[in-house]
Amino acid sequence: MQRFVRCTAALVLALGVAASASAAPKPFRAEAKLATAVASPSEQKIGVVTWKCEADKCVGQADNYSSLDSFLRECRKVSAVLGPLSSYSSRGREMSGGDITACNRGAKEG
Repeated sequence: MQRFVRCTAALVLALGVAASASAAPKPFRAEAKLATAVASPSEQKIGVVTWKCEADKCVGQADNYSSLDSFLRECRKVSAVLGPLSSYSSRGREMSGGDITACNRGAKEG
């Protein structure tokens, strides 16, 4: 009986640790292609994400990042700071042509 109680307690503890680990913020990485290339390498901070741009390619990274923003709203924030984008991807998703247009338009409208 004691063995059963110990095994059950160990299982509950393991599940609790696994659940808390999956809820922790994860490293963030995104890429954006600028419609107009930058003249020299630059670095911008958008929230907690550091964006490094060279020519027309920008990479955004953060060690711990979680957000309730939609994919489109996330893109709009980047476009508002970096300028019009020709592509955007993050968290394994890539934005399509029509959505990029909406992203850039929404960034202009603020």
